[in-house]
Formats: sequence, structure tokens, C-alpha cells
Amino acid sequence: MARKTILLEEGKFLMREGEESSTMYLLIKGELEVLKRKGDIEKAVGQINPGDIVGEISFLDNSPRSASVRALTNSEIFPIPRENFQETFSKLPDWYKSLHQTIVDRLRKTTARIKQK
Repeated sequence: MARKTILLEEGKFLMREGEESSTMYLLIKGELEVLKRKGDIEKAVGQINPGDIVGEISFLDNSPRSASVRALTNSEIFPIPRENFQETFSKLPDWYKSLHQTIVDRLRKTTARIKQK
């Protein structure tokens, strides 16, 4: 079954820091900004451009979202649900799965360090 794209209007949030995750996204058109909360303030820490994946860290390690993502412009986004990814991932060799876990762990630790700054 073909998956439809999501249209996200400028200023709307795709995800919020701390939410549970079951989907990562491929940005087809538009621009998104990544926001991290520090106390009561959300600060822009990155930008997502067409062709980029967003929401991958939480998606891959089954942890809450590490950042919020908001549309800077009207955007078109393709969702990649966990079940589709898992079906493909389960067919990969064990060494690749181990590499994947190492990279995800390092990304999560880096994100935690950024949050502390």
C-alpha cells in the first residue's frame, strides 16, 4: 500500500520534544527547524532541508523525541512507519545491525550533551 505524504503548514509542529515515536520522516519540499528546550525557552538548533530525514534518533532507539520540529515554510513530508522499516531491517546481516546500534547510541549521547549546554 502506497503511503501518502503529509502537508505541514508554516509554523505548525511535526513533533514535540518528549513525545513517543513510531515514525520518522523524509522532507520532500519545504524547510523545517529543529528546536531544543532549555528551561522555558525553545532554541533553534538546526534546519531540515529537502532530502533530509527527521525524527530518526527516537525512531531508531525507541526513546522519546529528543527535539521539536516545526515548519519554517509550507512543507511536504513522507512518513516512514516503524513496521515498514523493521521489515527491511530484519533482513540485514547481524554486523550491520550492530553498527546501527552503535551509531544510534552515539547519536543519543551527543544529543544528551547538547541538551546540557
